[in-house]
Amino acid sequence: MVDVFPFRRRALFRRGVLPYTLLKALDERSMHGYEIIKVLTEEFGGFFQPSTGAIYPVLKTLEDKGYLRGERKDGKMVYSITPKGKEFLREGEERFKSIIESRRAFIEERKGLNRELRNFASLIRTNYSDLTPEKAEKIRQILQEARRKITDVIFE
Repeated sequence: MVDVFPFRRRALFRRGVLPYTLLKALDERSMHGYEIIKVLTEEFGGFFQPSTGAIYPVLKTLEDKGYLRGERKDGKMVYSITPKGKEFLREGEERFKSIIESRRAFIEERKGLNRELRNFASLIRTNYSDLTPEKAEKIRQILQEARRKITDVIFE
């Protein structure tokens, strides 16, 4: 998945939404890291797909704070929320409620645009090695024209 809105990631870390959302997901069921990534990708509507490099340090921090515990099952580390983690969720609910609601509204309003951007990036990425120089130039020109039109829409 292509992260077409990288600025959203910084906001998530800065505001503490990622740890809260991670704990919220674990409050529903215990999961291993890749399951968490999948759930959070869906939660963020595809605007943000957390990497293992983003998730595992947060999991470690939350574990160190006693908000969750990891247990090895079938060769995978499965994480579960603790009573202290549930308390953190309750205490943070009001703090994060407006952030989460505005994020959901933002995602819902732009869901179609984000889907098209990801599909477009996937199309180019998947066929990149098959592009002749002529096709690459035609696509570049189309993108240049599209950027001009989009700029007009944005700044009208």
